[in-house]
Amino acid sequence: MRVGIIIPAYNEAAAIASTVREYKEVFPHARVAVVNNNSTDTTADEARKALNPETDLLLFERRQGKGYAVKTGLSRLDADVYVITDGDATYPAEEAKRLLDILVAGRHDMTVGDRVSNGAYAAQNTRAGHNLGNKLLTAVISLLAQEHYTDVLSGLRIMSRPLVEQLDIRSSGFQIETELNVLAAYLRSDIVEVPIDYRARGRDSESKLNTLRDGIRILSFALNNWIAFSPLQPFTVVAAAALPISALLGWRVITGFLETGHPYSTTATAAVATGIVGILAIFFGTTLRILSRNERRREIARFLEAKRTWNATLDTGSRKHRK
Repeated sequence: MRVGIIIPAYNEAAAIASTVREYKEVFPHARVAVVNNNSTDTTADEARKALNPETDLLLFERRQGKGYAVKTGLSRLDADVYVITDGDATYPAEEAKRLLDILVAGRHDMTVGDRVSNGAYAAQNTRAGHNLGNKLLTAVISLLAQEHYTDVLSGLRIMSRPLVEQLDIRSSGFQIETELNVLAAYLRSDIVEVPIDYRARGRDSESKLNTLRDGIRILSFALNNWIAFSPLQPFTVVAAAALPISALLGWRVITGFLETGHPYSTTATAAVATGIVGILAIFFGTTLRILSRNERRREIARFLEAKRTWNATLDTGSRKHRK
């Protein structure tokens, strides 16, 4: 089984070498790709010292953002299972190996390192805004994706080749984790969140995530994908707001006319306008749902076919290993 490890790194000179060595020790046969994302320190030099020049890759992504870095790494590695981790040494390699074993044994599509359930993230993270933001975004994205997630912003993820092949990464920055969760839900794939240990950052390492700015970007990205993947739901929300307003305004026009004889032209116009908005929302939402449902069925069918091939490859490898 071929394992590819992707480590996006931005100004992680103090931790990147130890991260690479740790993962290479736990995954001796894996191919590692460190993606230097416009670091202004010696991250690239430190990573080069720890990488095997014959098998591993040191890549450079000039577009700033974790999403771009992950996309670059995925474009260069050919593997059966992909490990994505951060370069700040906060995710132990032993935990990544445990997640990989769980994915392969259960033939899951993605296993995610859950930092929240056992309190590891709250204990190690000193920024209260991060804790609150993670909980809020996890709740909102779980609602939009109609799945129950515990830690949607985890940077430790193990993914199967079939899931990676379905990726068309459009996020540029920290929206990447959200995109992976939303796409997995869209494909009805099998995601398992596993509680893990989570280390504190070193003194020379800081979180690159801005609580407010990146939180807004992540939420906006999730909403856009919600509209794209489940169009009837947002249009239903619009209709649910517009139609009652139209009915109330219409009732006011009728009762006012009966009482005074005045036509209440402005109110009548508003009632008709909001009613039209509500009706059109239902029409467009239903139409888009029919079209997207057909496309979703085709996407899931392609995904399942890729999974059959992947499972057959792993089964063959397991038999050879036993012999």
